[in-house]
Amino acid sequence: MRINVYLWTVLFSSLTFIFSLKILDWFSFMKLSPIGWAKKWHIFSDSHGLVKWFILWVFVVIIAAVLFAIAELLKKVRMDIVAIFLAIVIVWLIEWSVQHTFYIRHFSIPLAVVIGLHLLWIFETATYHAKMRNLESRNKLPQSV
Repeated sequence: MRINVYLWTVLFSSLTFIFSLKILDWFSFMKLSPIGWAKKWHIFSDSHGLVKWFILWVFVVIIAAVLFAIAELLKKVRMDIVAIFLAIVIVWLIEWSVQHTFYIRHFSIPLAVVIGLHLLWIFETATYHAKMRNLESRNKLPQSV
């Protein structure tokens, strides 16, 4: 069951994250483009937009899988504070890579909310299932008839 939960959580979280990024891009809630990495790094810059979104999705799946595995190990930590802190750091790094300055002029709050919600989803699911696995593996009293 562990691999089943792991797989479905990572896939659906990454899919909804990409969908949320598309909505933020479509309604212009953030200044940067989620697929702007193709122009910046000169990789797949001539490809169709769907190819760029697919590559971004694969990258997000890998990151979500790593975060899920790390969160299972940290089951004693409050994940809401970790998710908020990590979301702020990730958005700051994204804005820093776009603006190339230490002082961030535009901090995208909608992007931070989307990242924070998806991080919380991944972290809380991982810690919940890690705690449940510990409860199932404890010594239990023998069945009394």
